[in-house]
Amino acid sequence: MDRKKFLRQNLLIGGALAITPSALIAKTSVNQEAVFSSELILEFVLAAHKSFDETKKILEKHPLLLNCASQFKKGDFETAVGGASHMGRRDIVDFLVSKGARLDIFNYAFLGYDDFIKKIVTDYPHLLHSYGPHGFTLLHHAQVGKRTELVAWLQSKGLTEKMLKGVFG
Repeated sequence: MDRKKFLRQNLLIGGALAITPSALIAKTSVNQEAVFSSELILEFVLAAHKSFDETKKILEKHPLLLNCASQFKKGDFETAVGGASHMGRRDIVDFLVSKGARLDIFNYAFLGYDDFIKKIVTDYPHLLHSYGPHGFTLLHHAQVGKRTELVAWLQSKGLTEKMLKGVFG
């Protein structure tokens, strides 16, 4: 067999072998337009309130759940990292953050970013009385995070409520 014929045959065979796995993967891929069910999101968010192992297990199976939010009542949204924060579960928060969870002002209060909280509340005073999931305040998050200096500062600014009841109807 001559060299040109040999190369042409092997390139065709090699190309077919290279394309075949891609074609198989494409046919078995998940519909990218599909969304997670609210039940699965709720299961993940609730797990993050109490169980490191369950949170890890669910996230390993469904990594894109990481930043999904569940809506408990009209307007009462909560992510897994939000639930773990207001429950004082530093182990779960650290795990979720290590995976890329998005943080908000309440998570920062829980984690001890005191200078950030002081700066943002000074620049935007209305945030002192903002509410997170279920109506929990910055004061609650600082308390469960054992941020005694931040707790004292928030109280000195007039924040006395740990939870604002009735904000979600």
